Amino acid sequence: MTWYKEMGHENYKNTPTVNFGSGFRNGDGPAHLPPHTTVDMALGKYFGERWSVSLNAVNLANNRFMLDDSNTFGGTHFVNPRQLYGEPRYRFHF
Repeated sequence: MTWYKEMGHENYKNTPTVNFGSGFRNGDGPAHLPPHTTVDMALGKYFGERWSVSLNAVNLANNRFMLDDSNTFGGTHFVNPRQLYGEPRYRFHF
């Protein structure tokens, strides 16, 4: 389940996102992995009609938990740690 709301006005953009997860089955069940919540945030600014920049943060609280421990070839997966990155964007007109 994902919840988000875009806030701001024409030159700014602020989008918080909260992701809830109930956890996958642990092995063949019936037990499940623990539930988890992550919070993401994106802040951006528009410069005219074509340029914009944004700063994005994924997993702000730096929660760490196991996503999957299946015994397939994929192996065990954990959620990614906190990530911060920026994006310059240019919009082409066709």
